[in-house]
Amino acid sequence: MNRREALVAVGSVLGAGSAVTAVMPVGAQEDGSGGNESGGNETGGGSGGNETGGGSGGNETQGGGNESGGGNQSGNASGGGGGGTTETVNVVDNAFEPAELTIEPGTTVEWAWQGTQAQHNVVPDSQPEGAGWEGHSSLESGDFSFSSTFETEGDYEYICEPHVSQGMTGTITVTTDTGGGQAEADVDIHDLGVPIQKQYVGVASFLATFVSLVFTFYLLKYGESANTSSPGRDR
Repeated sequence: MNRREALVAVGSVLGAGSAVTAVMPVGAQEDGSGGNESGGNETGGGSGGNETGGGSGGNETQGGGNESGGGNQSGNASGGGGGGTTETVNVVDNAFEPAELTIEPGTTVEWAWQGTQAQHNVVPDSQPEGAGWEGHSSLESGDFSFSSTFETEGDYEYICEPHVSQGMTGTITVTTDTGGGQAEADVDIHDLGVPIQKQYVGVASFLATFVSLVFTFYLLKYGESANTSSPGRDR
């Protein structure tokens, strides 16, 4: 094989490889589509096979069977059903943890006694007008919990009657402005990253093909061989 035939072969391989690359991104090489789709063994909640996320039935940790000391009692502040998220306030010896909690309307708050031997209750000290939150005035100990869903915006202050002198107080603040929107606004878009779009990959592949063809043409026309020479060069 002389040098001209070798250049033709190399140029053909470069052109064919670039053409294949230009076609592939819009088909089999697309991320998130095609053959390697995840299925079956899902890790999120929902229906189907081997799930590890939340779903109905099964081993639930709130409500239902694993209750003690009277179980999970519920009461709504200013009526309405739940349907929102759930926050937990731990009732420990001489303290509510956290003592201050900010939630959105429709959020359910669960007070969970952490196996304490002392007797505690949750008695409203002040609340928004018309809220009607009753708390839980009965003294409880051991492993016990009850929950309330809050709809009316405002501050709900509560105490443990036997231990209020020791600072066992708490506050629930219900508001639509929980600061989540501001946190999202502070995120720099450059930190999020932008995925490469397939059309950009196609354009780049087309340009690579075009350059390969031009390079091959130049080599075929002006490449050195036994019968040709570069422009301006003595034969």
